[in-house]
Order: sequence, then C-alpha cells, then structure tokens
Amino acid sequence: MKDQTKNAGTSKTGSSMTFMNKFVNPLMSLILRSPAHGLVSASMLLISYHGRKTGREYSLPVQYAQAGKDIYIVPGMPERKTWWRNLKDPLPVELRLRGQSVPGTAVLVSPESAADAVRAGLDAYIRRFPAFISIHHLPVDASGNLTAEGLRQAAGQSPLICVHTGQP
Repeated sequence: MKDQTKNAGTSKTGSSMTFMNKFVNPLMSLILRSPAHGLVSASMLLISYHGRKTGREYSLPVQYAQAGKDIYIVPGMPERKTWWRNLKDPLPVELRLRGQSVPGTAVLVSPESAADAVRAGLDAYIRRFPAFISIHHLPVDASGNLTAEGLRQAAGQSPLICVHTGQP
C-alpha cells in the first residue's frame, strides 16, 4: 500500500498522520482483506485505484456510507491528503466491501455540477455518521437535518467521493 498522505513534519497533526499511515492504515488493510473483516467492514472499506500520473496502484482503508448502489466517502483532513485528488475525473476503482471485491467508478462530486448528488451523498454519510455534523460545526434545522447553509459549508469543507457500483 502506497502512502498517499502528506507528512506535516513534527507537528502534532503530522505525528498523528504518520502514526495513521505507518500503523493504523496497514492494520486496517490487513483486517479488511482477512476473514475477520466483519470486525470493521460495516463502516470501513478498502479502496484501490491507479494514480493518474504514476499509474501505480494504491490501496487505502476509508470510512464509507452506502445508499443503494452508491458508496460515499468523505476523506478526513483532506487538506493534508492527496489521494482523493486522483478522482477529479471518473476513475475505475476496486473496493473491498464487506469481504467482497467490488468494481466501481469513483468520482469527486462537485457542488457546482451535481448539487443533488452532493445532497444525497452527504445525507447518506450523515445518517451513517451523525457526529459529522458536530465535528464540522454544521447548522441543522429543528429536526436535526442539515440546512442549505450546512450543506454549503459541508461541501466547501469536505470533498465528497461517490463510487458507483453495480450492486446494492
């Protein structure tokens, strides 16, 4: 697995990113490829893709939410990571999803070109991970749903990746 995260040097965030990249990600990748995947595969999957410039294969464990045939991924700390930038244009990927190998096409969903897709993706992600709202300090309505302003803020703060698969 090729490391796709920028190292921030000796800062606290840089140290935690190094720990994630050197220890946690390889461990999660191992678990997701093993018969023990059920321990984490309800919320984690392994995404594999080829870099646009290098052609090298990369695999990363990521948190996901699913809505039908679509898988949504919101990279944590996107300003410190580069891998998701490979998905600005549709790119074939392979997912290790709940112990199965699943082909798909991943793309970075832009609020300017696909506002409905951004809403659907963020709604699915927030239903699966409600803490996303408080972590990102997003405004919600009286029912706890993301407001239009909250959607705008979330789309501006966090890239949203949609992987279209052929299976529910």
